[in-house]
Amino acid sequence: MAQSPDSVFTPRAATINPDMYVAREDLEKALRDGLNSQQHLIVHGESGTGKSWLYKKVLADLKVYFEVANLANASRLGSITNELRNLVSRDGKAEKTGYSESKSAGFDALAAKAALDHTGQYEYGQKEPFEACLSAIRCRAGKRKGILVLDNLEAAFTDAFLKELADLLILCDDERYAEYGVKILIVGVPGGVREYYYKTPHHATVANRLRELPEVSRLTREQCTSLAKKGFEQALGYTVESPSAVYAHIAWVTDRIPQMIHEYCLEVANLVHKSDRVITTESLNKADELWLAQSMYHGYSVVEQHMNERDTKAGRRNQTLFSLGCTDREQVKASDIEDVIRRQFPNSTRDTTLNVTQILAQLAKGGQPVLKRTPKGDAYTFADPRYRMALRAMLTKSTEERVEKVPLANT
Repeated sequence: MAQSPDSVFTPRAATINPDMYVAREDLEKALRDGLNSQQHLIVHGESGTGKSWLYKKVLADLKVYFEVANLANASRLGSITNELRNLVSRDGKAEKTGYSESKSAGFDALAAKAALDHTGQYEYGQKEPFEACLSAIRCRAGKRKGILVLDNLEAAFTDAFLKELADLLILCDDERYAEYGVKILIVGVPGGVREYYYKTPHHATVANRLRELPEVSRLTREQCTSLAKKGFEQALGYTVESPSAVYAHIAWVTDRIPQMIHEYCLEVANLVHKSDRVITTESLNKADELWLAQSMYHGYSVVEQHMNERDTKAGRRNQTLFSLGCTDREQVKASDIEDVIRRQFPNSTRDTTLNVTQILAQLAKGGQPVLKRTPKGDAYTFADPRYRMALRAMLTKSTEERVEKVPLANT
C-alpha cells in the first residue's frame, strides 16, 4: 500500500520508524557502554537532534525495559516526585490515605530521602513514589535491565529541581533503593550537569555518579542525504531530479538537524505528492517559502528585525547575517565572519574596513538577539539554533552582491 508523506516524514513522532532511522554508531556505542557502567547516564543535545530516537533504538535493541518520566510534567506538578507518583498511579500502583508526613533534611542517602520534602498521605507499608516507581520497573522488567528515563531536563533545569534530582541519585545507592537495580537515564538539552554538581556545595559527590555521553548533534552530510533519500525515493517512490543539488540544499537549509530534515522534507513531499511526484529545484524554492512561513516564522521575524532598516549601498549588516548563515561552526569569532564576508562579497568589500566586531555585538543585543556571547566572551553562538536555518532559507545573494529577503508564502 502506498505511503503518505506524513507517515514517512514524522518531525515529532514519539515512536521510532525503523525504516527512517539513521544509524549513529559512535553515539549508540557510547550509550551501550554507559549502560554497562555503574553510573547513571546523561544524553544531551540541542532540541530536535534525535536524542529520544537514539536512546529508544538502543534500549529496544538491547531489550531493556524502561519507563519515561517527563520533567516538563514535573515542572507543571511542582516536583519530580509528583511526576513519579503520576507515572506509577497511571497504572493503579500507588494510592493515597494513611498518615501524613513532611520532611526536609540534608545530604547523605538517609537525608536525601527526607530532603524529597514530600507531604502526602500514605498507607502504612506503602512505598513512597520514587521507590514505588523503581519497584514497578523492576517488576515489569523481570530479569532484564530496567531504566527510569527522566526526559526534557531543560524544563526542570533550576536549582530546586536539580537538588531534588541529586537526592534521587543519592538514594539509588541506598540499600533499600539499590535492590531494584534500576539505572537512571537523564535526557535533555543542557550539557554540563556534572560540572553543575561539582560546583554545588554538598553535591560534588553526585557528579561521580553521573556519566555524560557525547553531545547528540546534527547529522553528517552523508546521514542527512541517507535520511532524505530513504523517504523520497525508497518509501514514497519519488523521482529526484539533480539529486546531488537537491540533497545538498536539504542539508544546507535544515542545518542537518533530524527534526528539521523531517519537517522540511514533509513540506517538499506535500508539494509534489498529488502531482507529478518529481522533486526539482523549483520544488525546493516553493518549499523554502512554505517552511519559513509555517516552521521558521519566529526565526524569520527575529532576523528581519536585525536587518538594515534602509537600503544602504553595501548593506553590511545584511552581508554579515548572510555570512553567519554560511558558517557550520558552533562558535564564531569576528575574524571568521570577516573572512566569509570578503569571500562572499569580494567587490563590495575590497579595500574597505568592515567593522564586523561592532556588527556582531549589535546582533547580540536587544530583547531578541540573533547571537549570544560565549562564556569566555571572545566568540559568539546562535541564540537559537533555528536562527541559522532561518538565515539560510530566507536570505539570498544577487549577482550585484546584494542580500535579498525571501518573502513569506501566503498560506
